[in-house]
Amino acid sequence: MEEKTVWSGTSSQIINFWLYFLCGLVFVALLAALILLWPKLQPLGLAAQVPALLVLLSPLAYALYKAIIVKSLRYEITSERIRINSGIFSRKTSALEMYRVKDYTMEAPFFYRLFHLGNIYLTTSDHSTPLLSLKAIPQARKLMDDIRTQVEQRRDLKGVREVDFDQVANTAPH
Repeated sequence: MEEKTVWSGTSSQIINFWLYFLCGLVFVALLAALILLWPKLQPLGLAAQVPALLVLLSPLAYALYKAIIVKSLRYEITSERIRINSGIFSRKTSALEMYRVKDYTMEAPFFYRLFHLGNIYLTTSDHSTPLLSLKAIPQARKLMDDIRTQVEQRRDLKGVREVDFDQVANTAPH
C-alpha cells in the first residue's frame, strides 16, 4: 500500500501573538527614547547612532527570528507515520509510526478558538517521543479524527494491538 499524505502544515503564527505584541511595545518605547535622545546623539556621529539604531531594531529582529522558527517546524501526517521537520539552517526529521499512537487529546484555548486553532497531544508508546504536541493547528478536531482513523487502519493492516500492562496488586492470600 502506498503512503499517502493526510495533512501537512505548520503551527499558526498566533502561537507568538503575545511575543509579537511585547516586541511591538518595546520597539515603540525604544523609538520614543531614540527620538528624545537623537539631538544628543547627532554630535557624536555614527559611533553612537549606529548602535542606537541596532538597539531599536533588536525587538523586530527577535520577533522575525521567532516567526522563522515557527515556520520552519513542519508537520506531515501520512497514512503510515507522523514526520516532524525542524531547524532553520540544519534540518532534523523525526518520525513516529502511526500504530504507536495510544491516546489523543485536543485542547482549544479561548484565544485559539477565535482563530479556529487547537493543540493536539498524542500519547505514544515510542520511547523517544512519549508525548507529541502539535500546537496551534488549524481545524485541530478534524485533524485529530483523521489521525485516529489512520492509526486504526495502520494497526489493522499490520495486525498490531496496543496492550497496557498495569501494575497488578498482590492479591495472594496471607
